Amino acid sequence: MTSSPDVPPRTVFRRRFVFWAASIVMLGLAGGGSFWWTHRAPPAPIPPSVPANRADPEVTTIVDKAREEVLSEPRSARAWGRLGQAFLANDMEVEGSICFAEAERLDPSNPRWPYFRGGIAINRGEPEEAIPFFQRAIEREEATTSGNFVPRLMAAETLLALGRLDEAEEQYRNVLARRENEIRARYGLGLVYAARTDWKNSRAELQRCAGDPFAQQKACVQLAAVCRRLDDAAAAEKFRQLANRLPMDRDWLDPYAAEYLPWAVKKRMRYRHIESLEAAGNLGKAVEMLRPMLTEYPNDYLPRVTLAKLVGRMGDHIQAERLLREALQIAPDKVQVHYYLSLVLFTHAEAEAQHGFRERAEALYREAIQRAEETLKIKPDYGFAFMTLGLSLKGLGQRAKALTALQDAVRCNPEHAELHFYLGEMLVEAGRLDEARDHLQQAIEMGPANAAWRPRALAGLKKVVKAK
Repeated sequence: MTSSPDVPPRTVFRRRFVFWAASIVMLGLAGGGSFWWTHRAPPAPIPPSVPANRADPEVTTIVDKAREEVLSEPRSARAWGRLGQAFLANDMEVEGSICFAEAERLDPSNPRWPYFRGGIAINRGEPEEAIPFFQRAIEREEATTSGNFVPRLMAAETLLALGRLDEAEEQYRNVLARRENEIRARYGLGLVYAARTDWKNSRAELQRCAGDPFAQQKACVQLAAVCRRLDDAAAAEKFRQLANRLPMDRDWLDPYAAEYLPWAVKKRMRYRHIESLEAAGNLGKAVEMLRPMLTEYPNDYLPRVTLAKLVGRMGDHIQAERLLREALQIAPDKVQVHYYLSLVLFTHAEAEAQHGFRERAEALYREAIQRAEETLKIKPDYGFAFMTLGLSLKGLGQRAKALTALQDAVRCNPEHAELHFYLGEMLVEAGRLDEARDHLQQAIEMGPANAAWRPRALAGLKKVVKAK
């Protein structure tokens, strides 16, 4: 998804074939006889249960349900895999590994089972053991047309950690040959260059990651170190400050992890799943995962805020406002609640203004300003609150105050490309073209390639260059 941050038993399931030959059975038929060769499959292993010291009613219920499926279909790789996922989602890796080993034995063409086993080996501190698992997952994944490069990326990262740089680079380049803008591979390649002390190429690769929400913080940490090696003290300090101010990176997208996270009982894992769904653009599924949490945690503001963000992105401003007002009742001192309510109100105001409902839009702009100001009382250096304040003031025609607020936004959070964009756009409108060019260029250089505002930033920069 933003987010944060023991060897599997070497259980060997051997196929035991029992052959026996029946003697020629005389049945009273002259010359009659036959050989009977019978093949008997090995008995399936007994599926593991939740250990007594890990018993939790919710977890036990989930695991027992999956276990019953295995007991009723002991030759089903899917049933064994689902049981393994239930264990893995709830931090029982030994039990999960046993299940995935049996699933792989029953279904040797499926890349999931060795992939999960490799991940468990990594988590338990055995990277060397993980490599063969990931290699099998890669071979089986490439027999499909899914375009899932995660097994290869995991293999590359493991090889890099083991110091096997040439092999790691080969894996990263294999991915980039088929998906040129794969940030995870670019970041990894930057680390390969750094490990070889090829600081210039490392910097070039890492800079391509600096605007991506999955890699921007860790890329800035690495860039600070690389720039020091290049004797560029100013750039090193700039990236150090950026790394300190940026939010934690989202977890890398992992389609296989997304399959087992729904089995998770702990809130932390459930939020991780929701974040991964949101990052993948599957907002409807993320909403579906969140809704039960409103009832399960009636005194927790976070499910309401998170759901409001999602439905707001889906265009349902009314529901988003309602959820945030509920959250405000639960947690009136939380920055997130005030900020997201200001943002939703501003977005709603923009929609009303576009449809010609000016009076309703102005009322919403005014409340958005109020909520942004409440946010800044709690956290005076919150750049995004200044952004919402500035854009709402602009919506009311108070352009001088809007410009000041947007300047404050960039002053507080210069690491965020979106803030530079809005300030640059406002400066273009104010005729301050030199300043506008600098901020628009920073927005384009720092921002992700798929940012919604990027076409406007490029158009604004073109206008500035043409005017010059």
